[in-house]
Amino acid sequence: MIYWFNQVGAEDIGVVGGKGANLGECFNAGLPVPPGFVVGTEAYVLASKDVSEAVIRAAEARDYGQAQKIIRCLEIPADLMIAVEAAYAELGEPVVAVRSSATAEDLAQASFAGQQDSILGVSGINALWYAIRECWASLWNERAIEYRAKQGIENSGLALAVVVQEMVDADIAGVLFTQNPMTNDDHMLVSASYGLGESVVAATVTPDTLELSRVTHEIVSSTVGSKETRIDMVAGGTEVSDVPTELRGRLSLDDDQIVVLAELGRKVEQYYGSPQDIEWAFSGEELFLLQSRPITTVVSKVKPHFDTKNRMEKVLQEDLIEHYPAPYPIDLVAVHVLQNAVQRMMRKLGLKAATAESLILGDTDGIIRVHAVAPKITPSLLIKLPFMFRKGMSHNPEAWDAEEAAAASRRSELLARANQSAELDNDELDELLRDILAEASTLMCDRFLYYLAPMIVWRGVAERQIWLAKLKGTISVEDLYEDLDYVTADISSSISVLADSARDQGLDEIISESPPEDVISTLISHPSGSALAFEIRQFLERRGARTSRMYLPFSNQSWREKPEQFLELLAVSLRSETNPKKGKVPADALVRDSLPGPLRSFWGKTVRKLRALHVGREGTLYQIEELFVVARIVMKEISGRLIRNGSIKRLADTRFLYYEEVLEGLKHPDPALQETVAKRCSKRGTAEAVWWSRKDGFTGTETVSGTPGSPGQVVGTARVIHTPAEFSRLEKGDILVCPFTDPTWTPLFSVAGGVVADIGGPLSHAAIVAREYGIPAVLGTGNATSQIKDGTSILVDGEQGLVSPVD
Repeated sequence: MIYWFNQVGAEDIGVVGGKGANLGECFNAGLPVPPGFVVGTEAYVLASKDVSEAVIRAAEARDYGQAQKIIRCLEIPADLMIAVEAAYAELGEPVVAVRSSATAEDLAQASFAGQQDSILGVSGINALWYAIRECWASLWNERAIEYRAKQGIENSGLALAVVVQEMVDADIAGVLFTQNPMTNDDHMLVSASYGLGESVVAATVTPDTLELSRVTHEIVSSTVGSKETRIDMVAGGTEVSDVPTELRGRLSLDDDQIVVLAELGRKVEQYYGSPQDIEWAFSGEELFLLQSRPITTVVSKVKPHFDTKNRMEKVLQEDLIEHYPAPYPIDLVAVHVLQNAVQRMMRKLGLKAATAESLILGDTDGIIRVHAVAPKITPSLLIKLPFMFRKGMSHNPEAWDAEEAAAASRRSELLARANQSAELDNDELDELLRDILAEASTLMCDRFLYYLAPMIVWRGVAERQIWLAKLKGTISVEDLYEDLDYVTADISSSISVLADSARDQGLDEIISESPPEDVISTLISHPSGSALAFEIRQFLERRGARTSRMYLPFSNQSWREKPEQFLELLAVSLRSETNPKKGKVPADALVRDSLPGPLRSFWGKTVRKLRALHVGREGTLYQIEELFVVARIVMKEISGRLIRNGSIKRLADTRFLYYEEVLEGLKHPDPALQETVAKRCSKRGTAEAVWWSRKDGFTGTETVSGTPGSPGQVVGTARVIHTPAEFSRLEKGDILVCPFTDPTWTPLFSVAGGVVADIGGPLSHAAIVAREYGIPAVLGTGNATSQIKDGTSILVDGEQGLVSPVD
């Protein structure tokens, strides 16, 4: 039941566990491993044989405390007690580290980092038995059970060995990865700090971080960590103390120690034949290998948007990113239709323009990227451009009212068909949806040709006239839209009117304090609230097609469909004062009176054109939004059919499918689509991060920087959690923002979308487990918990080590 390091190797993992087997391998390879022995797995089996079924039942019921209590109360068989005491005496009864060594631990498939306990500074036989029991009990703690569940490992048939190893009184210690798991490049990665290595592994300090060349062992880059505290051996255990200020601001390792450490890493990797995760310690100038295991979390980077070759492509990329903010897979069918309308107009102008399908591409993970290819001039431009210019400029923008009425009539016909969508077959549903999108495409073409392009021309004319009037810097083109009745102005004005009405009738607290979904019913039940509720409903009927992401129809809902979105906005507007009237000379009059007489009539024409163009520009966009309300009726019917045929479970699942997959699911029901949905749902944070990514990184005073801990990018809601008492606040997909993590926090990694910590390095517990779970992590920020506001939307860039706010 007792195995000395020189007696075991890799083939003995079932008896001494992963850690014991690895230590035996290293010891027998002549590597500098402190001496020790292993209490084998059969000791655990022998001691727990009468209670194993009760322990497993408690574990399966997630009664972690009961499972551990049973193990802690075990009676130790006499022969086992004698064997352990004899081995400890033979070792010399030194201060030892007692570490659990699971048979499922330290394998190439999963690191199991920190899932069972380690007890440091153990001195004396009674303390040793206490530590052994604690290690056995740790096989059944919450984090170990949940981690096994994630890895698909059963609770039955488990056994735990315990390593007893002479402790190194470390001056400097840490972790060495012989290959950088973040980048997979030809570098080693070192985390180092003063005292015992537990402060690095458990992320209770922000350590120094060094990248070393695997070939020359020279420093490629280094970051000095704050290293505010250290853990040291003392009689009866360990203690934490402050690191002197003068030692915090410099690297803990000197040049000679770095070379010795890198050489040890090379030897260990060469022996095992694969990249290794090594814990090490210097005592004086002597280096010790405390443990080694395969790196299990080398990961591939998520690809960002395609590279741009010139400024024009960069401008196009930025424009597409802004106009189609983080589309879901299902949105691509509409995005492509709308953008193809623009691309066709470019071709009509004589430009060679790519298709939308080649500009905006989605992959199998549901991650959508922009491949910006700038339009190119062709010889036909000389013929086509003048023709299209005349066509656009000759259009009368003041005819928008009639055009809007015609568009509304066509939409009414489509709405009538949509309201009968339950009676249509699958092909007819597809045809209807495409008809709606085709109408949106027509409006987009009209918007581009008859409103946007002429507006650019007339804007230039207006700016020239403002310059001639010597009012540049005083008057802007936007000033000419004052008191203009266009969609956005109408919406803003209506919200102000509703807010004033709520204040005047003493109903503002209902809107501000009630849950948004209860506001309308609360107003109706209030003696004077029915009129306001009616006004709100009237407004939503008139202008309620507005959405926060107007070009993404199938992943968003309008105010009309989801009134609580609008009511939240109305509540915010109640905090503002009513906008006062400007009470100044209108901008157009000011310019007119400052121009020479012969130019004044032309200025009047310019203003009329610009104002009419602005009304049409806004109006065409709102008409597209109204069409998308109709499109969502059809998509809801399609989603319902997918639910009924077993292809998906919820209406919202359709967001994660490309339209081609939706059509295939209608024709050939496929429950495997649920797996596709689940995979893409788990990647959604990454998809948003990729969409908002920039090659030149993130800038701005609100950006929080730290050390990359786990690669990838994710957008999510920041949840600032300081202690385990707050764990229940974390919801699926939230970004865990915390001071640090230790193994107690591991269950949160299956919930969190990413991790940001004040302290910690790329080889700490948080980093290793984050990479296991495949979520981005930024560590060692120093101030994330104080700088990041709970509940805000943030982008975590685990590759650059940056955390940025998202609007």
